[in-house]
Amino acid sequence: MAEQKPKIRSVKYNVLMNMILTTSSFIFPLITVPYVSRVIGPDGMGAISWVQTFVSYFSLVAVLGINAYGIREVARVRNDQEKLSAVTQELMTILVVSTAITYAVFLLTTFTIPKAREDEPLMLIFGASIWLTSCGINWFYQGIEQYGYITARNLVFKALGLVLMFAFVHQSSDYRTYAVILIIGSAGSNLFNLIKLHEYVHFNRHRKLNIRRHFKPMFSFTVSSISSGMYGQLDMLFLGFLGTNNAMGLYQLVAKIRNIAGSAVNSVGSVMLPRLSYYESQEDGHDRTSRLVAKNLNFLFIAGLLFIAGIVICADPIILILGGQQYLGARLALIISSLTILFSPINTILSQYMIARGQEKLYAIINTIGLVGGVMLCLSLIPTFGIAGAALSSIGIEIITLVLRGFFVRSFLREITRHLDFGRIFIAFALSSLIGFATAHAVHGINVFGQFIICALAIGVPYLALLLLFRESFICSILKPIIAKIVAKVRRK
Repeated sequence: MAEQKPKIRSVKYNVLMNMILTTSSFIFPLITVPYVSRVIGPDGMGAISWVQTFVSYFSLVAVLGINAYGIREVARVRNDQEKLSAVTQELMTILVVSTAITYAVFLLTTFTIPKAREDEPLMLIFGASIWLTSCGINWFYQGIEQYGYITARNLVFKALGLVLMFAFVHQSSDYRTYAVILIIGSAGSNLFNLIKLHEYVHFNRHRKLNIRRHFKPMFSFTVSSISSGMYGQLDMLFLGFLGTNNAMGLYQLVAKIRNIAGSAVNSVGSVMLPRLSYYESQEDGHDRTSRLVAKNLNFLFIAGLLFIAGIVICADPIILILGGQQYLGARLALIISSLTILFSPINTILSQYMIARGQEKLYAIINTIGLVGGVMLCLSLIPTFGIAGAALSSIGIEIITLVLRGFFVRSFLREITRHLDFGRIFIAFALSSLIGFATAHAVHGINVFGQFIICALAIGVPYLALLLLFRESFICSILKPIIAKIVAKVRRK
C-alpha cells in the first residue's frame, strides 16, 4: 500500500485539538484523583509517585532528546516521502538501541539501590513504560502535525483507564493494580502509533541508513532533554529520598494540580514547535514567527495568571474536593507551587523558539545550569521546609532557567514587545483577584463545591470582562470572528 502524504492542518485546528486533549486532562483527573486519593491514601500514592518519578529519569535517558529533535527533523522533511521515511527509520533504530541499554541499567539499579528495592514489583510495573514511552514515536505524529489523531487516541485510552480503575481499584492494597492501569492509560496507546506508522512511511531493510549524521545535532538535544526533564522533577525525586511516603503522598497531589493547570496554560504552546521550525526554515518566515510567539505569550499570561489566582484563592476547596481532609497539609505547598503554572509554559515557548532557531547548544547549557541549581535548592530547602521546600525548589528552578533564556533571546523579546499586552493583562488580573478574595471571604463556611464554583466565577467573569474592556489583543482576536458571525446571522434573519 502506498504511503499517504500527511494532511497539514491550520495552527487553529492544532490548537483546538490540543485544547480538547487538555480539557480531557482536566476532566479525567477530576474523576480519578478524588477517588484514588481516598481509596489508596497518601502512603500508597506517595509510593506510586516516587517510583513514577524514578523511572521517568530512565525514560529521559532512553529517548536521547529525540522527542524535541525528532519533531524538528520530521517537520523539515514532511513534504518529501523518501526523506521522511529515512529520518524516521534512522531515529527509531537509535531509540531501540538506547532503550535496550537503558532498560538493562534500570534492572540493575532496581535490584541494588535500597530505596528501589522497597517495592520491586512496583518498580518493574513502571519499568514497562520505559519501552512504551521510548518507542511510542509521538514525536513523529507531532512533527507531521497529526493532532486530530493524537487527541482521539489519547481520549480512547484515558476512557479505558477510567473504566479499569473503577472496575479493579477498591482498596489501598490495589495500588499496584492502579499502577498497571496508569501505564495502560498514559502509554498503552503508543502501541497504536507503531501500527499506524506504515500509513505515512515505509521501512526498507536495504535502505542505507546514515545514523551518524544525527549524533552531533542530537547531542545538545540529549543533554537539554535529560537535564530539563530531571530538573522538572527534582522536587519529587529528592522529596522521596529525603522525606516519607506520606510527604510524597501530600506533594503528589500538589504536583497533579500544578500539572493539570500547567497543561491547560500550555495547550497552545505545546503545538508550536513544528510550525516554528517550518517558519524558520523559510526565507520570509521570521515575521510570522514573531507574531506567533507574541500571541502565545499573551495567552500564557492571561491563562497563567487566572489559574494562579484561582489556586491561591480556592486552595482549600480544591484540596478537599480532589484529595479530602487528609491532604490539607499540602495547602501551603500548593499555593507556593502555583507560580510555576506561569513560569514553566513561558520557559517552554522560549525553548521552542531557541530550538527552531538552531540554538540547541545554548538551550542545553541553560538546562544544565537549571539542573545544577535545582539540586542545590532541593538539598538546601527540602530538609528544612519539607514539601513547602520542594515547592520553593520547583519555583527557583523555573526562575533560574527563565532569566537565562530571557537574557539570551532578549533581542527577540524586544522585537515582539509591540505585540504584547502584559500591562493590560496584569491590571485585569489584579482587579479580578481582589474581587475573588472578597468573595472567598464572604462564602467561607459553605459547601466546598459551592465555594469553588462561586469563587471561580467571581474571578473569571470580571477577568474576561476587564480584558474585553481594555481591548486586550488576544481576547479580541478570538472573540471578534465569533461576534462577526453572530451579527451576520442576525442580519440575514
